[in-house]
Amino acid sequence: MAARTSIPFDPAVVSPWAIGEGPRGVLLLHGFAGTPPELRRLGNHLAGRGYRCRGPALAGHATTPEALLATDRRDWTRSAQAELDRLAGECEQVMVVGQSMGGTIALHLAATDLRIAAVATLAAPVWLSAAATRLISIAKYVVRWHTAGSDVDLYDPVAIEELYSHGRRPMRSIREFTRLLGEVRDELAMIRAPVLVLHGGRDRTIDPENALEIERRLVCSSHVARIVFPRSGHGMSVDIDSEPINAAVTDWLDSHTSAPLTPSAGR
Repeated sequence: MAARTSIPFDPAVVSPWAIGEGPRGVLLLHGFAGTPPELRRLGNHLAGRGYRCRGPALAGHATTPEALLATDRRDWTRSAQAELDRLAGECEQVMVVGQSMGGTIALHLAATDLRIAAVATLAAPVWLSAAATRLISIAKYVVRWHTAGSDVDLYDPVAIEELYSHGRRPMRSIREFTRLLGEVRDELAMIRAPVLVLHGGRDRTIDPENALEIERRLVCSSHVARIVFPRSGHGMSVDIDSEPINAAVTDWLDSHTSAPLTPSAGR
């Protein structure tokens, strides 16, 4: 997914955010090489309906490509777990929402932490195409860095202005990303929490068939629902269907949590 790229990022633009109050906490996780702003729209929506929302930066993200290179998949999941632990200390119930790799990590957290009351994923991958996997395996020995293309799959191309991402990405980190997908794919059967799986039909970064695979493997989840938004691209949190996506995520969390809400403007 193409996105605005600035090296170094302006800290004021891509910094972690915290909005809303109340006993229900939602951790919102951004994607690979992404930054916290990509889920701020959804956070605003949830905070306005009484949720305490936190949008952290995963380890190695929102700074420089070199910082990303210095981390691996375990650093990314550990940093997400640390943020979840912090949020759980402030709330009666915690939920996790993630976009792209953030959704994959949300599934990992749900597989390993029974405190999570509900999960929602947006364009989450658990596999890449065989061709892409082979290319990554070969390229890591040939090139050290990958430059993201300029292809934009968003129905609303102006929405790209809300996405900040490293355009220059370490091949080692991309390889770590693929390893994470395989590990989480095998963890899906461990998840007990209810999971909402959302995907955009225009997504050219992560095959929408990933949503079917996630649904198929969630054999022990208490409730699974899958919704495809035909007009949305990979960055679906900011694309044409962001409002119905916000509503779907909110309804899902409302339906699967029990702590009373405390309405808040959240902005």
